[in-house]
Amino acid sequence: MYGNQPFPRQFLDFTAYCWEVERIEAYTDYRQFLKDFYEDRKSRPRGFSYRQFCQKAGLTSPSLLKEVMDGKRNLTESTIAQFSQGLGLTEGDAAFFAALVRFNQSVDPGLKQQCLEQMRWLRRQITTAVVPMDRYDYYSKWYLPVLRELAPLRDWNDDWPALARRVRPRIRAKEAREGIELLLKLGFLRQDGSRWIQAEPVIGTGGEVDSLAVRAGNREYARMGAQSIDELPLAERDVSTLIVGLPNFARSLVKQEIREFKERLIRLAQDHPDSDDVFAVNVQFFPLSQPGEGS
Repeated sequence: MYGNQPFPRQFLDFTAYCWEVERIEAYTDYRQFLKDFYEDRKSRPRGFSYRQFCQKAGLTSPSLLKEVMDGKRNLTESTIAQFSQGLGLTEGDAAFFAALVRFNQSVDPGLKQQCLEQMRWLRRQITTAVVPMDRYDYYSKWYLPVLRELAPLRDWNDDWPALARRVRPRIRAKEAREGIELLLKLGFLRQDGSRWIQAEPVIGTGGEVDSLAVRAGNREYARMGAQSIDELPLAERDVSTLIVGLPNFARSLVKQEIREFKERLIRLAQDHPDSDDVFAVNVQFFPLSQPGEGS
């Protein structure tokens, strides 16, 4: 069940739509992408047909896929969404597909440029510096990542009380000073004249890492997120829970969706480097039921 609705059929069939062709971001012609998708699916042992695709996409015309691939018909805004469903695209890939379709079909130079910029934004790869394990002291105090984000905002001129006041919940001036000193020692910050700058714009642990320091940090941020429900007005936070039923294979798909969501937030931060405040985004996904017999 999805909430109180039957689980979407297209999601249950998602694994059937993983094909061995180039990622959609590599294409500049959506019709070629459709052709490659169709040829790959057709070559599978179970075969594939135009009719099957249209049924999965919720289309009434069984020949629409072929007509679009052959350039005899264009996609409309509604059929773009239906084709994305038939292709089993993730949200990010569906957005790129929609922009690619509009780019190919539009005759308006302004709109084509707008679509091209959107495709470039969606295509952009995020370079993440992986934190080596010998520098995991970075995760030992919850406020160290906060200080790393606050440090470049202005020239603090060693005003440790002012820096400490910017952290929420407040830390002591001594903790702010020692935190900056540790970030400089570990190489997360470097001195640039009288200011501090980040050595790398984006850092991470490089996937799922089992570390006491990382786990402690995650617990602390989760605790602070729970506290924000009572301490912050609704306009300043968003804490919600979604309870859904999923088949076992969908766990990896949900985790992929979470990874893509986090990448979109990183792109948003990169596009707006002149930040005013520092925020935490806690995304939690965990089972609320025990495995049944035979699972």
